[in-house]
Amino acid sequence: KRPVERAENSQVRMMLTSQVFAIMSKTAQKDQIESICKSADKYLFDRQAGGYRLNTNFHEEKFDLGRMFGFAYGEKENGAVFSHMAVMYGNALYKNGYAKEGHKVLETLLDAAMDFENSRMYPGIPEYFDNQGRGLYAYLTGAASWYMLTMITEVFGVRGDLGDLVIAPSLLPEQFDEKGSAGLKLEFARKKFEIIMHNPEKKDLRIEQIRRAVCDEKVVLEPEPEYGVRLRKSVIETLDPKKCHRIDVFFQE
Repeated sequence: KRPVERAENSQVRMMLTSQVFAIMSKTAQKDQIESICKSADKYLFDRQAGGYRLNTNFHEEKFDLGRMFGFAYGEKENGAVFSHMAVMYGNALYKNGYAKEGHKVLETLLDAAMDFENSRMYPGIPEYFDNQGRGLYAYLTGAASWYMLTMITEVFGVRGDLGDLVIAPSLLPEQFDEKGSAGLKLEFARKKFEIIMHNPEKKDLRIEQIRRAVCDEKVVLEPEPEYGVRLRKSVIETLDPKKCHRIDVFFQE
């Protein structure tokens, strides 16, 4: 019953984990999510260290809260940029419609990892970045799978729903190439798909609606009531499992 996080006497104690699960579980309301984003940017974000830290500096050896405070601040669970929780933060933001904020989380992690002169690691996602932004424990993390899951199901918005394939992307304008295209290849229901998003004017997808979507230039995908398109399970079952089926999603005609 003793509060861990607080703001008193000009000292802020904040942990990323509790923010993530409040958002991901949809417990936090819109105004609360926006407040969380502002506070995380102010108290936890450190670009030099690689992104969002796991917690602020509590300035004490707090052994009654587990092993995390046994480390120096900025190492492992005590205030490092811990990739797994950072990616889950990005995932939670995307799930609640905050694509720009979610993109910042993922892009910062990627930039930190790919800056070899600083991260000193091969391309990939480490368990955490230390105070100097060095990536450590390259293979000891679940962040890579969460990163891929978020990119596929939230950023590109390709996911299953009771056997149907639903496409509802949250790509930002800068994520499209010079022709205004963005795509991915994946396997769904034992069928191979290449899905290409066409946004030649690079409009904001949070505003722009899908105009048309076709599979193999003939099967028209059904529009979703709110946003997106759907390819029914009954149609997917008729597709050739040996062929890679192309789905084109158009945001402008």
